[in-house]
Amino acid sequence: MKKYTKTIIIIAVLVILALGYYYYLANKDSKKDATDIAADTSEVSVLISKDVMANYPGSPKDVVNLYARITKAYYDSELSDDQIEKLGKQARIMFDDELRATQTDEDFYDKLKEDISNYNETNTRISSYVIQNADKTKYSTFNGRQYSSIELMYYLRQGDKLQSSHTKFTLRKDDDGNWKILYWELVDSDEDME
Repeated sequence: MKKYTKTIIIIAVLVILALGYYYYLANKDSKKDATDIAADTSEVSVLISKDVMANYPGSPKDVVNLYARITKAYYDSELSDDQIEKLGKQARIMFDDELRATQTDEDFYDKLKEDISNYNETNTRISSYVIQNADKTKYSTFNGRQYSSIELMYYLRQGDKLQSSHTKFTLRKDDDGNWKILYWELVDSDEDME
Protein backbone atom coordinates (compact mmCIF):
# COMPACT_ATOMS: atom_id res chain seq x y z
CA MET A 1 0.00 0.00 0.00
CA LYS A 2 2.92 2.35 0.75
CA LYS A 3 4.22 1.76 -2.76
CA TYR A 4 0.91 2.93 -4.31
CA THR A 5 0.58 5.92 -1.97
CA LYS A 6 3.99 7.21 -3.03
CA THR A 7 3.10 6.77 -6.72
CA ILE A 8 -0.25 8.56 -6.28
CA ILE A 9 1.45 11.50 -4.53
CA ILE A 10 4.06 11.80 -7.31
CA ILE A 11 1.35 11.71 -9.98
CA ALA A 12 -0.73 14.32 -8.10
CA VAL A 13 2.30 16.64 -7.82
CA LEU A 14 3.05 16.23 -11.56
CA VAL A 15 -0.59 16.98 -12.45
CA ILE A 16 -0.53 20.11 -10.26
CA LEU A 17 2.71 21.26 -11.88
CA ALA A 18 1.32 20.63 -15.37
CA LEU A 19 -1.89 22.53 -14.56
CA GLY A 20 0.11 25.41 -13.10
CA TYR A 21 2.28 25.61 -16.21
CA TYR A 22 -0.81 25.49 -18.45
CA TYR A 23 -2.38 28.30 -16.39
CA TYR A 24 0.81 30.34 -16.74
CA LEU A 25 0.90 29.89 -20.53
CA ALA A 26 -2.82 30.54 -20.96
CA ASN A 27 -2.67 33.80 -18.99
CA LYS A 28 0.68 35.04 -20.23
CA ASP A 29 0.43 38.58 -21.63
CA SER A 30 2.14 38.41 -25.01
CA LYS A 31 1.45 39.89 -28.41
CA LYS A 32 3.26 37.03 -30.15
CA ASP A 33 3.28 33.37 -29.33
CA ALA A 34 6.53 31.48 -28.78
CA THR A 35 6.55 30.12 -32.34
CA ASP A 36 6.40 33.63 -33.86
CA ILE A 37 9.13 34.90 -31.55
CA ALA A 38 11.36 31.91 -32.34
CA ALA A 39 10.77 32.31 -36.09
CA ASP A 40 11.57 36.04 -35.99
CA THR A 41 14.68 35.51 -33.91
CA SER A 42 15.77 32.65 -36.13
CA GLU A 43 15.54 34.68 -39.37
CA VAL A 44 17.31 37.65 -37.78
CA SER A 45 20.05 35.36 -36.43
CA VAL A 46 20.49 33.66 -39.80
CA LEU A 47 20.77 37.01 -41.59
CA ILE A 48 23.18 38.48 -39.03
CA SER A 49 25.46 35.43 -39.03
CA LYS A 50 25.45 35.03 -42.84
CA ASP A 51 28.90 35.58 -44.36
CA VAL A 52 27.71 37.71 -47.26
CA MET A 53 31.20 38.37 -48.61
CA ALA A 54 32.17 34.69 -48.74
CA ASN A 55 28.79 33.65 -50.18
CA TYR A 56 27.91 36.72 -52.21
CA PRO A 57 24.65 36.34 -54.18
CA GLY A 58 25.39 35.44 -57.79
CA SER A 59 22.66 37.28 -59.69
CA PRO A 60 20.79 40.58 -59.46
CA LYS A 61 17.67 38.66 -58.35
CA ASP A 62 19.61 36.93 -55.56
CA VAL A 63 21.05 40.26 -54.35
CA VAL A 64 17.59 41.89 -54.29
CA ASN A 65 16.11 38.82 -52.58
CA LEU A 66 18.69 38.93 -49.77
CA TYR A 67 18.20 42.69 -49.41
CA ALA A 68 14.39 42.19 -49.23
CA ARG A 69 14.82 39.49 -46.54
CA ILE A 70 16.91 41.91 -44.49
CA THR A 71 14.40 44.72 -45.01
CA LYS A 72 11.51 42.46 -43.96
CA ALA A 73 13.46 41.48 -40.83
CA TYR A 74 13.93 45.14 -39.87
CA TYR A 75 10.19 45.64 -39.58
CA ASP A 76 8.93 42.18 -38.58
CA SER A 77 10.60 41.90 -35.21
CA GLU A 78 11.33 43.96 -32.16
CA LEU A 79 15.06 44.39 -32.59
CA SER A 80 17.76 45.80 -30.37
CA ASP A 81 19.91 48.66 -31.69
CA ASP A 82 22.78 46.18 -31.99
CA GLN A 83 20.69 43.82 -34.15
CA ILE A 84 19.55 46.72 -36.37
CA GLU A 85 23.14 47.81 -36.88
CA LYS A 86 24.27 44.25 -37.67
CA LEU A 87 21.46 43.81 -40.21
CA GLY A 88 22.26 47.24 -41.65
CA LYS A 89 25.90 46.25 -42.01
CA GLN A 90 24.83 43.17 -43.98
CA ALA A 91 22.65 45.31 -46.25
CA ARG A 92 25.41 47.86 -46.87
CA ILE A 93 27.72 45.09 -48.10
CA MET A 94 25.39 44.84 -51.10
CA PHE A 95 25.50 48.59 -51.80
CA ASP A 96 27.54 49.94 -54.68
CA ASP A 97 30.42 52.17 -53.53
CA GLU A 98 28.59 55.19 -54.98
CA LEU A 99 25.46 54.46 -52.92
CA ARG A 100 27.45 53.66 -49.78
CA ALA A 101 29.30 56.99 -50.08
CA THR A 102 26.05 58.99 -49.80
CA GLN A 103 25.90 58.31 -46.03
CA THR A 104 28.31 57.38 -43.29
CA ASP A 105 27.60 54.11 -41.50
CA GLU A 106 26.46 56.06 -38.43
CA ASP A 107 24.08 58.26 -40.47
CA PHE A 108 22.67 55.18 -42.18
CA TYR A 109 22.04 53.37 -38.88
CA ASP A 110 20.46 56.47 -37.28
CA LYS A 111 18.12 56.97 -40.26
CA LEU A 112 17.29 53.25 -40.30
CA LYS A 113 16.41 53.23 -36.58
CA GLU A 114 14.21 56.30 -37.09
CA ASP A 115 12.44 54.63 -40.02
CA ILE A 116 11.88 51.41 -38.05
CA SER A 117 10.51 53.46 -35.15
CA ASN A 118 8.04 55.19 -37.53
CA TYR A 119 6.88 51.81 -38.84
CA ASN A 120 6.41 50.54 -35.28
CA GLU A 121 4.42 53.64 -34.27
CA THR A 122 2.01 53.14 -37.17
CA ASN A 123 1.87 49.36 -36.61
CA THR A 124 3.18 48.74 -40.14
CA ARG A 125 4.88 45.50 -41.14
CA ILE A 126 6.17 44.02 -44.39
CA SER A 127 3.98 40.96 -44.66
CA SER A 128 5.66 39.58 -47.79
CA TYR A 129 7.38 40.48 -51.01
CA VAL A 130 7.53 39.19 -54.58
CA ILE A 131 10.50 39.61 -56.89
CA GLN A 132 10.18 39.83 -60.63
CA ASN A 133 11.21 36.68 -62.49
CA ALA A 134 14.91 36.58 -63.31
CA ASP A 135 14.13 36.28 -67.05
CA LYS A 136 12.54 39.76 -66.87
CA THR A 137 15.70 41.33 -65.45
CA LYS A 138 16.92 44.05 -67.80
CA TYR A 139 20.63 44.31 -68.57
CA SER A 140 22.59 47.15 -70.16
CA THR A 141 26.12 48.45 -70.55
CA PHE A 142 27.13 52.09 -70.14
CA ASN A 143 30.69 53.45 -70.19
CA GLY A 144 32.05 49.92 -70.02
CA ARG A 145 30.09 49.04 -66.83
CA GLN A 146 27.30 46.45 -66.65
CA TYR A 147 23.93 47.44 -65.15
CA SER A 148 20.75 45.54 -64.40
CA SER A 149 17.31 46.43 -63.15
CA ILE A 150 14.73 44.24 -61.46
CA GLU A 151 11.47 45.01 -59.72
CA LEU A 152 10.13 43.93 -56.38
CA MET A 153 6.70 44.32 -54.76
CA TYR A 154 6.55 44.75 -50.98
CA TYR A 155 3.20 44.00 -49.34
CA LEU A 156 2.74 46.16 -46.26
CA ARG A 157 0.20 45.53 -43.52
CA GLN A 158 -0.86 48.49 -41.43
CA GLY A 159 -3.39 47.24 -38.91
CA ASP A 160 -6.11 45.66 -41.06
CA LYS A 161 -5.08 47.45 -44.26
CA LEU A 162 -2.91 45.79 -46.89
CA GLN A 163 -0.92 48.03 -49.24
CA SER A 164 1.71 47.39 -51.86
CA SER A 165 4.90 49.24 -52.66
CA HIS A 166 6.45 48.62 -56.07
CA THR A 167 10.21 49.19 -56.09
CA LYS A 168 12.67 49.09 -58.99
CA PHE A 169 16.28 48.24 -58.09
CA THR A 170 19.18 49.22 -60.32
CA LEU A 171 22.39 47.28 -59.78
CA ARG A 172 25.89 47.67 -61.17
CA LYS A 173 28.60 45.03 -61.45
CA ASP A 174 31.71 45.92 -59.44
CA ASP A 175 35.34 45.18 -60.33
CA ASP A 176 35.08 41.77 -58.61
CA GLY A 177 32.08 40.76 -60.75
CA ASN A 178 29.52 41.16 -57.94
CA TRP A 179 26.18 42.85 -58.55
CA LYS A 180 25.78 45.77 -56.14
CA ILE A 181 22.70 47.92 -55.49
CA LEU A 182 23.28 51.34 -57.07
CA TYR A 183 19.85 52.78 -56.17
CA TRP A 184 16.16 51.96 -55.89
CA GLU A 185 13.04 53.92 -56.61
CA LEU A 186 9.31 53.58 -56.10
CA VAL A 187 7.55 52.98 -59.41
CA ASP A 188 4.07 52.48 -60.77
CA SER A 189 3.91 49.27 -62.71
CA ASP A 190 1.25 47.06 -64.16
CA GLU A 191 3.84 44.47 -65.10
CA ASP A 192 3.26 40.97 -63.83
CA MET A 193 5.76 40.08 -61.09
CA GLU A 194 5.62 36.33 -61.63
